[in-house]
Amino acid sequence: MAANDFKITGERIDSLSEFLRREVDGVWKNLLYYPESFKSENRHPLVFTGKEFIDVSFKDTDIEHVRFVRCKFQHCLFIGASLTKCEFTDCSFSETNTSKVRIRECLFDPLSFENNFDLKNDTNIAIDLYHSLYRNASEEHQPVHAVESLYRMKRAEHAHLESQKNRNLIDKKSFFLKKSGHMLSDFVSGYGLRTMRVLRLLLIVITFFSFLNYILSGLIFDQYAEFTIIDSIYFTCITITTLGFGDITPVTSFGKLFVTFQALSGFVVISIFLAAVTNRALRSR
Repeated sequence: MAANDFKITGERIDSLSEFLRREVDGVWKNLLYYPESFKSENRHPLVFTGKEFIDVSFKDTDIEHVRFVRCKFQHCLFIGASLTKCEFTDCSFSETNTSKVRIRECLFDPLSFENNFDLKNDTNIAIDLYHSLYRNASEEHQPVHAVESLYRMKRAEHAHLESQKNRNLIDKKSFFLKKSGHMLSDFVSGYGLRTMRVLRLLLIVITFFSFLNYILSGLIFDQYAEFTIIDSIYFTCITITTLGFGDITPVTSFGKLFVTFQALSGFVVISIFLAAVTNRALRSR
């Protein structure tokens, strides 16, 4: 879904009270909100629960002290808007342009924009939004939202490479190098933000080497008449984790080289895991 429309048509609204009167069955539709601010006139926040906003423009509006609960925003404009001390709980956005939006002191789940962006056409807008969400979540000590915002910003940066290539802003060699780096980093550790992906990689490495150790056992452990699949899994795990109990050891030159390679592979994967845990902890602060 594209979120890069910069203009919608609708009826001009010149006051908050007028806007509130335009609700029809819980829906505001085809409205252009022109006042500079959208906020409560007293100390209590404005609260919208289970409402829908369709083709509504809040362009350049200061939205402050407003609580949205289970609200849906479809094809709306928040271009240049400022969101301050707002809460968005279980909300969803689709085809909504958030270009240059400023977010401060808000509770905002980045997953609200799960279906908002078409990363073939909206990459700049997506990067800008997720960066703003990351900064807000970090300042407001919302670690889960901070990590998720940063991860989605990295994904948008990856998609942006295609846009740069199509506009001839990056040569083919640089494109493939950067794209490969993004794909590898995302798969291995989710840009250092998905520790479970590193555990997945460790499981893949253990499975791969367990299979090879079992198949090639005759070339590695020729003194063992029977080398079972359990023996192979056990040996692979103690090798990759560098425990090395010594009860099963390679005896051939090929075996020693092959097992050395396994140990180094395990060291790399474990190092990546520790780096991912540290990075996630630092980014979520």
